[in-house]
Amino acid sequence: MTPVAHPDVFSPGARPPISSHSLPPPRVLTRLSRARLLTAALLGGAMVLASPQAARADATVVVMLKRDDGSTADGTVLLSRGDTKLRCTTAQGRCEIKNVPGGSYTVEVEQGSQPASKPRQVMIPPSGEVKLNVAAK
Repeated sequence: MTPVAHPDVFSPGARPPISSHSLPPPRVLTRLSRARLLTAALLGGAMVLASPQAARADATVVVMLKRDDGSTADGTVLLSRGDTKLRCTTAQGRCEIKNVPGGSYTVEVEQGSQPASKPRQVMIPPSGEVKLNVAAK
């Protein structure tokens, strides 16, 4: 009688064939990859939204300092509200103050040796860009 090789026994050095049962179907791999990508995107977005800068949507105040004749002037503009004091110094009549919380502020202008202008009240919205035209002396 001739010996018959058992189907589960392989010759030395031969690799067993890969069966279709050993790997998940390609659709499952694609679904897993998509699920991981979506999870990473959601976690990344949550981390960005949880940061203090993203949670706070403060305004940017763009100050334009002009004389009565329409020409620009330079000086220091002070926005104050309680203990909060924000200032910027204009160059060619313009400066910006970023991250200004919304609310009512007092605006004053200092120009060199001249006394500060008469304070006036302005309302800053909670977010966006605000153009603030201030009269110079």
